[in-house]
Amino acid sequence: MISAFAASPAQVQPGQSASLTWSVQGATSLSIAGVGSVDGLSSRTVSPGATTTYVLTATNGSGSVTASTTVTVLGAAYPPGLSADTLQVGGVTREFRVYTPANLTSAPKALVFVLHGGGGAGLNIANPGAHPLSVFRNVADQEGFIVVYPGGLPAKDGSPGWDDCRSDNQTSSGADDLGFLNALIERLRAQYGMPVTRVFMAGGSNGAQMTLSYAIAGAGNVGAIATSNGNLPQNPKSGACSAPPPRRLPVLMAHGTADPAMPYAGGCVANLGSDCLRGRVISAEATRNVWLSANGLAAISPVQTVFDANKTDPGPANRFAYAGGSPVEWWRMDAGGHPVSSRIVLVASSPASGPQNRDVEFAEIAWNFFNRSLQAPIAPP
Repeated sequence: MISAFAASPAQVQPGQSASLTWSVQGATSLSIAGVGSVDGLSSRTVSPGATTTYVLTATNGSGSVTASTTVTVLGAAYPPGLSADTLQVGGVTREFRVYTPANLTSAPKALVFVLHGGGGAGLNIANPGAHPLSVFRNVADQEGFIVVYPGGLPAKDGSPGWDDCRSDNQTSSGADDLGFLNALIERLRAQYGMPVTRVFMAGGSNGAQMTLSYAIAGAGNVGAIATSNGNLPQNPKSGACSAPPPRRLPVLMAHGTADPAMPYAGGCVANLGSDCLRGRVISAEATRNVWLSANGLAAISPVQTVFDANKTDPGPANRFAYAGGSPVEWWRMDAGGHPVSSRIVLVASSPASGPQNRDVEFAEIAWNFFNRSLQAPIAPP
């Protein structure tokens, strides 16, 4: 029924208006969420106070269909603290959180998108002290950037997660997560007037896998990525997921050598039932090598630095820095398990996750890596 629905202009300054226009055939009623009935009309002027996604619903005797379009209000920043928001992508409402430091008095230095893992934590990782990935908020307070926590949809086990490049993951939600992340990044980039070189993505576990997948199969509109305990798939989906990374990109990866959920040597992911329902991954070192090759660093000898600040955790953190125009920084957490490394938010050891490395703060090393890339950013594709 709906052949077109668009906003013009799609970006406005605060206080300005935009025109919503549509083309619909065979509908008995039309409405726009938040606007009301638009029966008999083909356009409507709106003046949003903040970035808004408008959803047009057309109904007849056969049912209803929807279409959406977004009007971005430039410079309309989120208030200090943690804000909850939604975005319509392909007719599906997606949730996300935005953390704005209270002391941010000028334009933010960067946008850092932080992806939760699978298994239940979901958007709760944005809550203070709930997860090592919440520490990005602490770092943002000190460094002056915005943290965005996107939310994955429930997988077949009911827990929020991400549909990354694994073709053999039988528990995946099947959601268009690449499309969601693309739309969310574009929305926030426009809202803050942020270039690609100041947009970064980080994730842990399934969120790390999604971050790697986004860097390979997505639009590539990030300046650098950082991952904790996530490997590339052994059996990737066809198309972009099966191709080499499309461009050189600064990459930081961290992995524990005793990770039972995302095996350091490769194998079945979180294989608690010995059925390999979540698919197989290549090893942490093979994942590193993919990016060394893509960034032209395969022949580079890394500089190793050992960090052993906490003598009670299982082993030291080893940083291997591969210098180049698009550097790779690889962290091997000796005898470390699946939890994201942290000195602030401690995670108890369990058979399913193994012990946490507590020598370094993942959020800090990720931001330091991102911040260095700002000094010599790689041109976007």
